[in-house]
Amino acid sequence: MAWKIELGSAVVYGLVDGSAARDPLDFLSGSTIDDFDDGSLNADQCMVNAFSSYLFDTGNHRVIIDTGFGAHAPEGMDAGYMPDELGRVGYGRGDVDHVVYTHLHPDHVLGSLDVDGEVFFPNAAHWTLQREVDHWRVTDDQRAGMINPVVETLESAGVLHPTEEPTKVVPGVDRFATYGHSPGHTSIRLSSGADELVITGDLTWSPVHMFNPQWTSPFDGDPAEAVATRTRFFDEMKSSGAPFLAGHYEAPGYGRIATTPDGHRYEALPVTQV
Repeated sequence: MAWKIELGSAVVYGLVDGSAARDPLDFLSGSTIDDFDDGSLNADQCMVNAFSSYLFDTGNHRVIIDTGFGAHAPEGMDAGYMPDELGRVGYGRGDVDHVVYTHLHPDHVLGSLDVDGEVFFPNAAHWTLQREVDHWRVTDDQRAGMINPVVETLESAGVLHPTEEPTKVVPGVDRFATYGHSPGHTSIRLSSGADELVITGDLTWSPVHMFNPQWTSPFDGDPAEAVATRTRFFDEMKSSGAPFLAGHYEAPGYGRIATTPDGHRYEALPVTQV
């Protein structure tokens, strides 16, 4: 599945790498089934989470945000479609000049290598935070066995650019710290002219989650920091009404928090299917 939205004079393409159905009560600690009365669960009462990558074409740059599982999707998982979706929207792997990671979890970074273990986007500078790289080199988390070979391959190719702070990558692509889910988790603000949106990374897993930021997931590395970050972020979204892309909401996951007479609600925004 691929889709697009226009952002000023630029275009954002959603490249859906796959999806998974999860028990919301197991995945969002503290939730109850009655909390999901917004129709966001499927017929089996499961929360459908997408694995999303994004291509931002500014006219001057073509930037990928996260790479999904790509050719290295775990066996039996409905994922690994990012390479096909890139072609669907009319781009080749050599067209991309920057790759930006929200963080280095497998579903955001494994697609950085092709089926032969070579850099999938050979002409691109790849951006993350040094603290994220450092964490995966010393942790006993078993996922490091999947992540570190990707990092090492990017380093050997001379294309990995870890920075101390979440700096601007190119005009219209600004990173900012949203630590907690992982030590170097960042969110990305895309802009063109007066228009902008935020790519949340793994701040949130369901539209219901934004109104219950205290719920944690099994993948939150520092649950307390994740809750504080999520609370602050969605307070800002409530105030601004700015649109955002939540990569793990059921695709496309594009919406905003709208103010209503009774408070706030999640408002899905339209996209164009490709």
